[in-house]
Amino acid sequence: MFGRPASGMMKTLLWSSITLLGVLTLALVLIGRQRGWELIAGPPDHGQYDFAAGRRSPTANDALACTEGLCTDPDFEISAMDGDPASVIERLSQRFAAIDPLARRVDDRRDPAKARFVTYSPMMRFPDVIHLEAVAMPDGRSGLMAYARAQLGKSDFGKNRARLEALLAAP
Repeated sequence: MFGRPASGMMKTLLWSSITLLGVLTLALVLIGRQRGWELIAGPPDHGQYDFAAGRRSPTANDALACTEGLCTDPDFEISAMDGDPASVIERLSQRFAAIDPLARRVDDRRDPAKARFVTYSPMMRFPDVIHLEAVAMPDGRSGLMAYARAQLGKSDFGKNRARLEALLAAP
């Protein structure tokens, strides 16, 4: 006698949850995954990362790479690159567009030594932001700072580090 109402309530909760999940999935399909995540979590681009402040994500969903001495505690170091900062950023921007078809440059390009991109995971279209900044080094080459962070979730399973490593690997 007492088991039946609880069982009925559990079925109602289960069907309500399934219906809600179905409605949310349909909404994401109709408006698009990228736009859907933007409506849920806000726009992924929050302006240029401040490398001087060095504030990292409190969770394991980011990656930082720098030429030696340009930032504190990077995940890996990058060799200085030939060319002035503007030409280094332009080369990396072209390379990123070639290796990641979902990436789009979102900065206003006012500072040619900086670039900012938003890209998305292939299946679910989770947004990630990539920041690049090049600085002139005393030897005439350019040092680089690169930061990538997932907008959603507590872990990116190493995806942002892998993305930076692929971008910064010697062609």
